[in-house]
Amino acid sequence: MQVLYVIVALVTGFSLLDYLTARKWQQVTSNTRNEVVFAHRNKAYGAYVLRSSYNKRMVMIMAGLVLFAALSFGISELIKRLPKEEVELPKANKTNITLQPPADEVPPPVTPPPPPPPKLEQMTAFLPPVIEDDVVTDVLPTQAELENTRAGDQNIEGGDEGWVLPTDEPTGGPALTQTVVEPIETWVEIEAEFVGLDEFINDNIRPPAEAADLGVNGRVIIRFVVEKDGTVSNPVIESKLEECPACDKEALRVVSRMPKWKPASNAGREVRTYVRLPIRFESQ
Repeated sequence: MQVLYVIVALVTGFSLLDYLTARKWQQVTSNTRNEVVFAHRNKAYGAYVLRSSYNKRMVMIMAGLVLFAALSFGISELIKRLPKEEVELPKANKTNITLQPPADEVPPPVTPPPPPPPKLEQMTAFLPPVIEDDVVTDVLPTQAELENTRAGDQNIEGGDEGWVLPTDEPTGGPALTQTVVEPIETWVEIEAEFVGLDEFINDNIRPPAEAADLGVNGRVIIRFVVEKDGTVSNPVIESKLEECPACDKEALRVVSRMPKWKPASNAGREVRTYVRLPIRFESQ
């Protein structure tokens, strides 16, 4: 606020000094000069009016600045002299409070667990042996008698008829044979072939009703094995048609009913091989 007072005082002082020190004739607001300049001219012209009323405006402006500065100063002084509301501070409590140290907490006594029961040792009752006299009624065979007999738990009387000395050579019974499963070739020189494959599928496929209702368009891939004799075995679904499970079953059914193929071969020898067959379902 003091800076504003200084600025107003400077502007007012400078304006008064310029107004009072300037020569009358040199001032554009001089009435004598204006009468000479605007003689025989239209004095209603704007420049004449502005120059004639300039002094009055300057006096009003300076008076307004002085009045504004005086009012501001007076208001600020009045505000400073207004009684201020005193805030009562809380009274200090002078009562001395002695804090007692916390009592030592004594943990409750720990009751030891009961001792485990003594381990029981396995004991076997000991009975004194009883000695008895067994009466031997069988006569022990001599070494000569044991040469042409077999050992057993009892004596059996018999002759030599109907007894054959066993040998290590096999005697009768079905001959044991071993079945060799040939591997499935993944690479072949000549692929397995089925002439008229498209005609067979078109003649035997029966698209499910739900495929037409759902507007299904897609394919099911079936993988199977073409054996050495051309028969189809082990058909499985390799790629399903998720929105139509009935289509998967129908494709698997058609492949299972296929006649024999022309088998694949390597070096002129028929081999087993995999075949992947895509079957497409289209809804009109």
